Amino acid sequence: MTPIRIRTLLALTMGGLVLVATAAVLVIALFASARNTFELVNAQTVLVVDSIEEEVRSRFQTASELVDGYVQEVRSGSLRGATADELHDALSVALAASPDVEVLLTWDRDMQRRLAYRTAEGEIAQNGPMAEPDPIIRVGLDVIPPGGRQWGQPLVADGVAYLNFASNVAAEDAEVAYVVAAVSLARFSTFVSDIGRQHGATAFILYGEEDVLAHPSFVDGGLPEGEALLPIADAGDPVLGRLAGAAPLEFMGSARREFVETYRVDVGGLEHMVMYRWLYGYGPQPLAVGAYLARTELSDSVRRLATSAAAGILVAILGVIAAIVLGGLIAQPVRRLARSASAVARFDLSAVERPPRSPIAEVDEQGRAFGLMLDALAHFETYVPGKLVKRLMALGFERQVASQTRELTVMFTDIVHFSEISERMGAEETAAFLNRHFGLVVECIEAEGGTIDKYIGDAVMAFWGAPDDMEDHAARAVAAARRISETLTADNARRARKNLRPVRLRVGIHTGPAVVGNIGVPDRLNYTIVGDTVNDAQRLEALGRDFDAGDDVTVLVSAKTAEHAGVENGETVDVGVHLLAGTHETVAVRRLIA
Repeated sequence: MTPIRIRTLLALTMGGLVLVATAAVLVIALFASARNTFELVNAQTVLVVDSIEEEVRSRFQTASELVDGYVQEVRSGSLRGATADELHDALSVALAASPDVEVLLTWDRDMQRRLAYRTAEGEIAQNGPMAEPDPIIRVGLDVIPPGGRQWGQPLVADGVAYLNFASNVAAEDAEVAYVVAAVSLARFSTFVSDIGRQHGATAFILYGEEDVLAHPSFVDGGLPEGEALLPIADAGDPVLGRLAGAAPLEFMGSARREFVETYRVDVGGLEHMVMYRWLYGYGPQPLAVGAYLARTELSDSVRRLATSAAAGILVAILGVIAAIVLGGLIAQPVRRLARSASAVARFDLSAVERPPRSPIAEVDEQGRAFGLMLDALAHFETYVPGKLVKRLMALGFERQVASQTRELTVMFTDIVHFSEISERMGAEETAAFLNRHFGLVVECIEAEGGTIDKYIGDAVMAFWGAPDDMEDHAARAVAAARRISETLTADNARRARKNLRPVRLRVGIHTGPAVVGNIGVPDRLNYTIVGDTVNDAQRLEALGRDFDAGDDVTVLVSAKTAEHAGVENGETVDVGVHLLAGTHETVAVRRLIA
């Protein structure tokens, strides 16, 4: 088709402008509706998990408050010299005030127990002193320090599965040594079943990553007799059974910020959304409280959004057809090109919309030229740090790229024994491992305003103090090192659960003058830093081999960096004055305490 000249369509453009404006309003409204809809789904998800968590915490809090109150009564001496009947009555009165707790019991110093328990009819009954034969309970009590309190692991007593909260009284003149409250796990299955029905979902509680603690199927005898937990694989729930390999839902960002994990699980051709939050401090393993529901039950607002999107697309298509008829093809491609050009000016290439072919000769030629420019920039962006370019542009590119000497803080990181790690991996696996590792380290560095200079094998070089002026560049670098230490420690815990070898890291940080700016030949420049400060930072990292105590991350900083960062003596350890390799001057070195 031969492109049409702009002057030929000038008489028809006015009618097309009306349709273009209508389409623009529709697109804006659709995007706003989509955002509001997804935020609503996020809010509903958090609400469901919050309600389950509130119920769980309420029951746990009732048990802990009951134990704490009884321990306080024992320590106050009000039960000193009480008869057996009086001790039983005290237990019964305390238990009667806590309907969510099934059993309240005490052990004396000879490990004889007294207890009050709630019968199936809801009445309070008592047992006299009797020896506790279960070695699991005995071991669980022995590990509680004097004055300590903790949740024990789920166990079965007298055919009933319980979670128990125990406290070591630690009162020398008291006969009672331990006080324990037990909560029936059957009640947890009952209430998650009820709360799941309220939200049109299937609620659950997981114990760690491998076992189910509460599930609606357990209400009617789904849990084998004598078992407190059931492995996920044996729970008979196909959705939970496929949770381990499920894909996270990317649009649930607001829920993730509320520590709610969401995943998509497909079972029998039906999509399900699984949502849960980890709770810690209620036993040796964390609890995952959550629920899942079928996609068809997610939200009426999601279906309305799909309908609105379909209607919007239809209206937009009709508008484009009408605009073509009336000559309204001029405004839309020009505006699109202007928006894309603005994104290019911000170096935000991900937001650039590639112009389509146009029947207008001049616009079509302009669009093709713009597309070629985008192709070139796409290749350019692969090798140039986009964030660095944006910061240089914001600060004034011409002023910032001129080479100058500044006081900077430089960091080098290096993986310990990387060659041994990589020998057991193929090329693609090695690349994936490094990419993930760099992602963790770079996120910590950039969170503290650092600039990534380069990747050297498995090492990362970064600096603070340029291109942005930073008075606290040393403090930021030290803060980034702490972030890296925390992140690597957490990631190694994840690797340990998967039986993977931990990744250990050495970090060297030094503060001093360096030349920063565009360095290289005219057709190949890098915004980088050079000087002895850079070399000393790398040498400090290498010196970390001599002070490797097996920690996940070993961080050595020069005394100058510690002084500039305002690091207290309690936060570092003096490891002496060292002559760094390849230098003639000594450097005082301190090791950062993670």
